[in-house]
Amino acid sequence: MIGEYYLIALIIGMVVFYKTTIPRTYSLLGLSILFLGLFNWHAGITVILLTLFTFFLQKSKRGAWVGIFLHVFILVFANFSKLSTGIFQLGLSYYSLQNIGILLNRIRDQGQKHSIWDLLVANTFFAKFLSGPILLPKEMNLVGLNNKWNINSFHGGINRICFGLFKKMVLADNLSVMTSAVFQHPESEFKAITILLASLLFTVEMYLNFSAYTDIALGIAKLFNIRLKENFNLPLRSNSISEYWRKTHISLIDWFTHNFFYYFTFKWRAQPIKAVITGITVTFILSGLWHGLELGYLIWGGLNALYLIVEYIGKRKDIQLPKTLGWFPTLFFVSFANLFFVSKYWMNSLHYLRSICSPSTWRFTWDKDVIAILGNGGYLAQQFQLITIASLLILFLIFEKHLEFKAKSSDISITFLTLLILLIFIVGNFNDGSSFIYMQF
Repeated sequence: MIGEYYLIALIIGMVVFYKTTIPRTYSLLGLSILFLGLFNWHAGITVILLTLFTFFLQKSKRGAWVGIFLHVFILVFANFSKLSTGIFQLGLSYYSLQNIGILLNRIRDQGQKHSIWDLLVANTFFAKFLSGPILLPKEMNLVGLNNKWNINSFHGGINRICFGLFKKMVLADNLSVMTSAVFQHPESEFKAITILLASLLFTVEMYLNFSAYTDIALGIAKLFNIRLKENFNLPLRSNSISEYWRKTHISLIDWFTHNFFYYFTFKWRAQPIKAVITGITVTFILSGLWHGLELGYLIWGGLNALYLIVEYIGKRKDIQLPKTLGWFPTLFFVSFANLFFVSKYWMNSLHYLRSICSPSTWRFTWDKDVIAILGNGGYLAQQFQLITIASLLILFLIFEKHLEFKAKSSDISITFLTLLILLIFIVGNFNDGSSFIYMQF
């Protein structure tokens, strides 16, 4: 039912935005508050109050510190409290980082640059509210464009939205069924190859899931002549860990880089090795804690920091893999770290690690121990479904760059849209589709 209300509100909002004399700041803010009310009115009240606190507290350094403490306290409280699902959870991690960035700017004597309306629109804008992208202070003015109807923006928005729905419903949701067969049953005994393949598939699923949300968010923003920042740049084609992290979760890593990594590299610029190692460690440990206080997230952050530090030291000593050989190790190490991310709890992670390290779990048969598990059954129908999704995934990864180009084009391609829509209705997971992964953070 929410979906129908969302579509109706979106159409009405576009009419109000383009066809009335109401200032675009107020029309976008009103539409965003309406959407928040449809999802969860508690979350709507929370974001408005925290934005007001941020606006007034940024006027002094002491107030800015109070504001940062307030946001951090609520983030920690939301992770422990059962109230978080009803009041705090929706969008909290994303707009809190935006607000903390504003307050850190004040502490650095960069002054107050945003009106209360700019902050409210940037924090509540419905297209990005649930899962970002996270905006830096210099990116907070979302309504700098005019509200004249632009057919190119409309075409680009439709292309991007359909591409996001395809990635979510056809690929990510069907992959979720496979990975859940392993990671939602940590008490079960799985073969090592099954766990490693599930970790690899989870890496692909997480990318497709989050980038699908980003595509939809950027597409809806384009319908209102708003250009949000990109969050992904074909990360699965990366040949090194550093390249991977330049191309994935871009807005989150940008936020941590600007607010922490640059601080350490500037403070200890006379000791560059110490500065970079400290900056990387703090950035990724905080990134892990941002996802949650469970040990698995902390290990995930620590492992990625370790990868980057080893790569950095290797480059300083002129030791690095040729680009042509870097792709598989990059994907393997990222997936290994993601094993802790998806396991979340230490006992779950330990169980999977023991299975991987046990020689007996490397004796397996493909049909019984791998295909039957990931396919949720060994019958012909499940095998056909598994082969179909695997084939679509391989084709997608081969032609991803071309598909991205089509999705970002301002020209409508009937063939492109027809193909996406047909695949959504034929292969899309309408029954068991999971929510967007990053809505839980």
